[in-house]
Amino acid sequence: MPNITTTKLVLLKKIFLIYKIAINFRTPIAILLAFIATWLSYRFNLIFNLDLTVISVAVVFPLVFTLGSAFQRREKGLEHLGRVKGALTAINYCFSFSNKIDEKEKQRICTEVKNVKKELIIFLGSESNDKGNLNKSISKIQDFINKHRDNIGGSLSLRVFKLMRDVIMGIENSISIKMHRTPHSIRSYCLLFIYAFPFIYAPSLIKNIQYPNTLFIDIVNRPPIPILEDRFTPIIYSLNIIISFFLITLFNIQEQIENPFDQKGMDDIILDNYLIDY
Repeated sequence: MPNITTTKLVLLKKIFLIYKIAINFRTPIAILLAFIATWLSYRFNLIFNLDLTVISVAVVFPLVFTLGSAFQRREKGLEHLGRVKGALTAINYCFSFSNKIDEKEKQRICTEVKNVKKELIIFLGSESNDKGNLNKSISKIQDFINKHRDNIGGSLSLRVFKLMRDVIMGIENSISIKMHRTPHSIRSYCLLFIYAFPFIYAPSLIKNIQYPNTLFIDIVNRPPIPILEDRFTPIIYSLNIIISFFLITLFNIQEQIENPFDQKGMDDIILDNYLIDY
C-alpha cells in the first residue's frame, strides 16, 4: 500500500508540474482571443473556407522547428556535461596514480577537480551569468600543474592539458547553451501567428461545420447568425478555443526547455547526477 500511495503522489506531482509548465500568462490571452474571434465571426458573418495548409506553414512549421531545436539543445547539453565529467575524472586518475606526488597533494588536487564540477553545476543551475568562481576553480588546476611540474613530468603534464582542453570545450559549449537560445525572431513570429490563428480559423469552422453545402454567404445582406440558437455554435466555440490552447501550450513547453539546466521543467537535465563520482 505505501508503494501505491507513493506512486500516486509522484504521478500527481508530475501532472501538476505539467500544468505549471504548460499554462502561464499567455494561455488566458490565447483563449480570450479565440473566444473573441469566434464571436466576431458570428456577429459580422465572417464566413469563408480557407485552406488550412496556409495555417500549417505559418504556425505549425515554425513551432515544430523551434521545438526540435530546443530538444537538440538538451541532447547537446547532456553530451557536453558527460565530456566534462569524463575528462575531469580522467585528470583525477592521472594525478592519483602518480608516484612522485605525495598523498596530501593528491587529496588537494582531487578536491580542486571536484570543485570544478561543483562550480559548473552551480553556474548552470543559477540565473546569473557570472563565471568568476568557475574560472577560478579551473585556474587552480593549472596552478597545481605549474607548481608540481618537476614531480609530474612532461608526459603526464601534456596528458592532463589535453584532458583540460576537453573540459574547457565542454564547459564553454554548456555555457553557450545556457546563454544563447533559439532564434528570437522565429519565436516571436510563431507567437504572433498563434494569437492571430483563431481569427482565421473561426470563419473556416463555421463554414465547414455549420454551412458545409453553402458556397458563399453574403456578409452584407444576410442578417447576423443567431449565436445561441444553433446547435453547432458551442462546438465551434469549443474547437477554436481548444486548438488555440494546444498551440499556445506547445509554445510554452518549447520555451520551458529552452534552458535545459534551470531545473524548472520535467525534461531538464538532472545536474546533481554529474556531481556523483566514480
